[in-house]
Amino acid sequence: MLLRVHLFARRKNDFTLQPFVSDGEGLVTIPKNDLEAEITAHYDSGLMDYYRASDCLPSVEIRVLSTDEISKAIEARKIWNELLAGERHRWTSIEQLLALYEKANNRNLLLGQSSVIRADWQQEGADCSYTLTASPSATPK
Repeated sequence: MLLRVHLFARRKNDFTLQPFVSDGEGLVTIPKNDLEAEITAHYDSGLMDYYRASDCLPSVEIRVLSTDEISKAIEARKIWNELLAGERHRWTSIEQLLALYEKANNRNLLLGQSSVIRADWQQEGADCSYTLTASPSATPK
């Protein structure tokens, strides 16, 4: 399962940070350095499009990526076919990143019934833990 974290900007564009992948038991761990790597990738793709992530609202959204969002990410990365600064921290190659998107089992989830986490990230250095419910579809695709 692939997740995204959405940071809401006070100025300029929001940050949509992804993909964050679950392990075999459905647990997703998102270290701060992975969030920072994705923020760096946003700056690399368009420095003038984003203001400082530290100036975003403290409210964040965490949710499962839809199959449409995964398809769009795959198509976009076939065009923008090099790892961005920051992504090199997380992935060894663009092929590895594309394979992760292509293997995602999100299509086997009832996304309309999956929960969305809204949280406030205000405390510096906080260690947060959330439970996000994603229901499997009756017939895997």
